[in-house]
Amino acid sequence: MYMVEERAPRRINEKKIIYWHLVSDVLAIVLAHVFFVNNYKLNYHEIYRLVLPQEALPFAPPLFLFVMVLVWMGVFYLAGNYYNVARRSGMQLLGPTLVSVFFITLLLFFGLVSVSELGIGDIHLEMSVRYFIIVFGSVFALKMILVWVHQYKLHKGKIGYLGILIGNQEKALEIIKNYHESKNKSSFRYIGYVAQDMDKGNDLSGFVPCLGTLSEMSQIVKENSFDEALIVLENASHHEVNSAINELRSKPCLIKLLTDLDHIIEGTLKTANIEFLPYISISRNQMPVYQRALKTTIDYVFAWGGMIFLSPVFVLLALGVRLSSPGPVFYKQERIGKDKRPFKMYKFRSMYIDAEENGPALSSNNDPRITPFGRYLRKWHLDELPQLYNVILGDMSLVGPRPERKYFVDQLVARVPHYAQQFLVKPGITSWGMVKYGYAENIEQMIERLKYDTMYLENRTLVVDLKIMLYTVKSIICGDGK
Repeated sequence: MYMVEERAPRRINEKKIIYWHLVSDVLAIVLAHVFFVNNYKLNYHEIYRLVLPQEALPFAPPLFLFVMVLVWMGVFYLAGNYYNVARRSGMQLLGPTLVSVFFITLLLFFGLVSVSELGIGDIHLEMSVRYFIIVFGSVFALKMILVWVHQYKLHKGKIGYLGILIGNQEKALEIIKNYHESKNKSSFRYIGYVAQDMDKGNDLSGFVPCLGTLSEMSQIVKENSFDEALIVLENASHHEVNSAINELRSKPCLIKLLTDLDHIIEGTLKTANIEFLPYISISRNQMPVYQRALKTTIDYVFAWGGMIFLSPVFVLLALGVRLSSPGPVFYKQERIGKDKRPFKMYKFRSMYIDAEENGPALSSNNDPRITPFGRYLRKWHLDELPQLYNVILGDMSLVGPRPERKYFVDQLVARVPHYAQQFLVKPGITSWGMVKYGYAENIEQMIERLKYDTMYLENRTLVVDLKIMLYTVKSIICGDGK
């Protein structure tokens, strides 16, 4: 084997590309509106005369442009224009841009009609169409320039992606050989490979360095920075493949799984090719940008509202905890949250102090560690109310998989590797698993409940969140807790 010396491309900086798209959009919006306003001699001073003092009217032009830029940037963001822009072509940017401009143009049209005394006229339609053409033309033209510059740099090898190869059997060897023999590899570089079998597999260190073995995937993912991962595990068990995928999902990288054409059902999987070998792209299932923004807003509004309006209830419950048994009112415990970050989760104390002096243990029916008042709290899930504070801190969401302690997390990941998917989102005060299954008393029941939370992760939308919240209210009213 041999080591091929190659000039490494400068790694693509996603944040920098997003920044230039933002600058491009701001410039396009400013130029388009200056041209449009001057062309139609629009008297926007009359609008600002209603809301601005006389002394501030000279600043109406820049204020008008500032407001328009804010509106347009908000619409572009919610439409997903700034998501994964480095990997999107001009055609992939066309749709979101077209929809965004059409939406604002539609608002302009109805706005013009509403302030007109003559109703809908040709002038309104003409202005709206020209506005659409001017804004869309300006925005998309500058975007295409950025895309062309980006593609040019990729083609010339000035920038590129970093990747890792997972596997060292025959197909992995074939891929790495084809990669080194290819003349079009300047925009991509393998930083190393992960060995599937050190004894029976091929030694690829003559091409790229060995980063470790499959059993060390967690550490490899933490210690190395890369943009893509190609999984080429031959004759591997489902457990091995799932473990590798779940470890990689903790990183914002593109995951490609090499597969066999015999196992692909036509029309159900989107495949691509690496040197004539088919692979499946595995992406992180995410809500649309506008739904994520709305979900975050709902979280903070409900959390702050709940803390304020339920403050009398908090006081009464605090007194009940305090008077029912010795010990603090609140109980905080370390849980594992999004991206495996530990955080302190707060609850009203429902157990006697030193309830876990013999080690971590899940609660059960007729658990002697639970205080009489604590049993009342748990029955109506009132012990969870302080977690509204966790939502305000940004550690949790109203709806999401329930967070667990590291002691149980380690056991769950070892037995069901796809449990690691829970760390892709913020944990929640309530979850699909809680409303459909309830509390778990042992690891087996936690695994059973995991099916519901996995289903939520694969289908999460604001509608699903609302459904879970309604089920939670029903559960509280019926006293389904324990």
